[in-house]
Amino acid sequence: MYSSNQELVFHIKQRSTSYLDSILRDQKVIDAMLRVDRSNFLPTTVKDYSYEDNPVPIGFGQTCSQPSMVAFVLDKLQIERGNVILEIGAGCGYAAAIASVLCGNEGLVYASEIIPQLAENARYNLAGFENIKIISDDGSCGFKEYSPFDRIFISAGVSSSNFNSNILLSQLKNNGILIYPEAYGNIYKLKKIEDKIIKEVFYGVSFVPLRGKNT
Repeated sequence: MYSSNQELVFHIKQRSTSYLDSILRDQKVIDAMLRVDRSNFLPTTVKDYSYEDNPVPIGFGQTCSQPSMVAFVLDKLQIERGNVILEIGAGCGYAAAIASVLCGNEGLVYASEIIPQLAENARYNLAGFENIKIISDDGSCGFKEYSPFDRIFISAGVSSSNFNSNILLSQLKNNGILIYPEAYGNIYKLKKIEDKIIKEVFYGVSFVPLRGKNT
């Protein structure tokens, strides 16, 4: 365990070349994580675990994802200032907060959470982030009314036999990126370039299962 957010983020940067791939995390992601203290997003009962690089339970069978995983996903999303982003399975709001720093005040993050109590907690945790909109609903099929999005990422694991990525890809802009993990298996990055999908696969992840219609 580390004693501060700064120590945790330094650890994340140092281990990134041996975590899921061999690429050092973009400094923009590191800087954004330094501005978002994980302890501000965890329930009081587990705040002592804020600076561990592990998932932490936040109630209702859900977790705040491992910080190294959050850094990996946000790095692969290649978020740019002004991007409109959808997170599905926002939990406590930690990843959404970092995404909001990356897209800046010119951008917007829609953070969806299907469990009403967690959505309310996220709304409280993210009160100071003016470019985040919390949606208390099933986000597994996206939200056509807010699309198209520049980036979509899922923070819970899907079933490879049931999940239909095309539903979310249809809500992406050209050059948009979708990232989603399996509950037990791989994590996928899909980039939409006109009528083509460029796919990257990273092996060996474990996530709390996604809830909703398209899981």
